[in-house]
Amino acid sequence: MKATMRVNPHFENFIFDWDYEKYLLIGSYGSSKSHSIVQKLIIKLYEEKRKVCVFRQVADTHKESTFDLIKQVLDDAGLLAEEGERKHKTKVCWKTSPLEFKFPNSSRIIFKGLDSTEKIKSLNGVSIVWIEECSEITEAAYLELLGRIRTPGLSMHFILSCNPVGKFNWVYQHFFSRTNDDGST
Repeated sequence: MKATMRVNPHFENFIFDWDYEKYLLIGSYGSSKSHSIVQKLIIKLYEEKRKVCVFRQVADTHKESTFDLIKQVLDDAGLLAEEGERKHKTKVCWKTSPLEFKFPNSSRIIFKGLDSTEKIKSLNGVSIVWIEECSEITEAAYLELLGRIRTPGLSMHFILSCNPVGKFNWVYQHFFSRTNDDGST
């Protein structure tokens, strides 16, 4: 089966690059950062059997955002199975309770909230994490994910996305603020 996806040229290198453990995409509304992340994930999950967990601060916000976006991109590419199909040879099956996508090679995308770090203690087999609107979660939740998400034998990848943030947000302080040897920034 051949699928076609239109790729934003600004994100082409990112979509096909899996050389790093951590990726941070910051862009305004309409920049296509989330759309490009979804394309990156779809390509990877067709190539390799992987399990992706998509996080937002509150799990209930996934259905109308990340889940809907993934469904749209799959449908636009002709890769989405009909509603209710449990298995398909070439297309991605989906369900809404719980939210999940299952690929023909058994790759999966699941969805979780980070309003309580207790919810991430029992995740098994996740090797790719996407934190949408990462500026809305706490740095403690991010660090908890880094320490908990492990899958032996597979490279780990953490993709974070958000709109531009101020200097007091943990994303700016964690990724952009540097402290000199004398303690100054």
